[in-house]
Amino acid sequence: MSDSFRVPVAQFEVETEVKKSRFIATGCPVSSDAEVRAFVESQRQRFPSANHHCSAYIIGSPSMPRAAGSDDDGEPSGTAGKPMLNVMMGQGVGDCCVVVTRFFGGIKLGAGGLVRAYGGAVKELLASWPLEHREPMSGIEIEFSYDQQGSIDSMINRFEAVVVESAYGAGVVLQLTLPARNAPSICAALDERAHLGMVYRKLY
Repeated sequence: MSDSFRVPVAQFEVETEVKKSRFIATGCPVSSDAEVRAFVESQRQRFPSANHHCSAYIIGSPSMPRAAGSDDDGEPSGTAGKPMLNVMMGQGVGDCCVVVTRFFGGIKLGAGGLVRAYGGAVKELLASWPLEHREPMSGIEIEFSYDQQGSIDSMINRFEAVVVESAYGAGVVLQLTLPARNAPSICAALDERAHLGMVYRKLY
């Protein structure tokens, strides 16, 4: 959980050719399933005449992703999306989605050739893509009474947490994101105050 990982700075693209088939690998920073779907759809609209738009994505750290997946988009099962995802995992890249768009060149590549072509397209992309290091994060939801606000504010500062969502009703509900290295400590601090009515759950 403490290992940093690499994330893309901005959208990036490279093109390769294998036996007259064009492979356009486009990568984009993402942080949610909705952003993944929107990016894949945007690539379909950019290249409507392409034969395939294969994709792979990782949300969060590649070692412990909040979500990850791949899609062969009509290529034989396991020959496109999974090899792409394997390269991304192996290179330690997270919070990103890669779409490899293929324009068929008339020569069939076979299963092994497709695996090498799609995996190779992602390797080419990652070799040039501007990436930066990021620390793994954890999410926690806390529910507490209004008279505990001061204690919670102190914990938020001490454990480098950020409030991403809040709700105020009979009590207060906060969703926090914080460095994963601090998650055990804030949970321990909350456990110590359970008798005061503080309740929490780990989101990721």
